Amino acid sequence: MFVGDEPESVFTVTSGLHGTTLVVRASGELDHYHTSVLREEMGRAWDSLPSPMLILDLSALTFCDSSGIGELLQVRHQGLNREVRVILTGVQGNLARRLNLAGLIQVFEVLPSVADALEVA
Repeated sequence: MFVGDEPESVFTVTSGLHGTTLVVRASGELDHYHTSVLREEMGRAWDSLPSPMLILDLSALTFCDSSGIGELLQVRHQGLNREVRVILTGVQGNLARRLNLAGLIQVFEVLPSVADALEVA
């Protein structure tokens, strides 16, 4: 790899409806190279949101750096501005440790799984 090249890590994000609730699923490494991918998908999600609730499923996230956490805080901020309930699901591993260390886990509404979040929808 040459200096300035993006790493070979992979990050994908997809959205789908479960009833009237939009679920956005992030997978792979959410780092400073990939925050724009999440931001673009969230832009589409905000524009097409069918209900005042959004689930962000992070169960397939393998890594998240501080820029990724910053992007998650932006999602929370957008939700507050739009009066949309944002629920994070599948927070584990590296992300859970970072959120706990920074004292941010309490800032988000976090549930174990998409199924749990859909039950409160």
